[in-house]
Amino acid sequence: MPVMTDEEFARAFERGEIAPADFDHRAHMRVAWVYLREAPSFEAATERMRTAIQRFAAAANAAQKYHETITVLWMRILAGAAARVTLPCELEALVERCPELVDKNLPLRYYSRERLFSDAARTAWIPPDIPEGAWLGYP
Repeated sequence: MPVMTDEEFARAFERGEIAPADFDHRAHMRVAWVYLREAPSFEAATERMRTAIQRFAAAANAAQKYHETITVLWMRILAGAAARVTLPCELEALVERCPELVDKNLPLRYYSRERLFSDAARTAWIPPDIPEGAWLGYP
């Protein structure tokens, strides 16, 4: 795959040009990062991300994989991290400043495994149950 800017990657994702096997944690973050930068509000960016991931999962016959709490939490984490960089920037610059973002298990600093992987958390936003997660400086 040729090197793409985050925006080019997000547009390729929207056109269905990114294979499910290539849509890993970093790919999710790239799209979310673009949506946060392009949207007029956090809520609009989150709704756009939710809709895009649900459409992508449905097209891959994996609609059951969509997870609302994880999606919203990562949007909140990325929005919080934005304050630590000079905008606009590519995701790679953000990751250099905030290397913890590459840890796809970062949500477990905010949630017990039982709460995060519950059916309730999969279908609706559930607040964190580990307040110590706030030490990272994110919502």
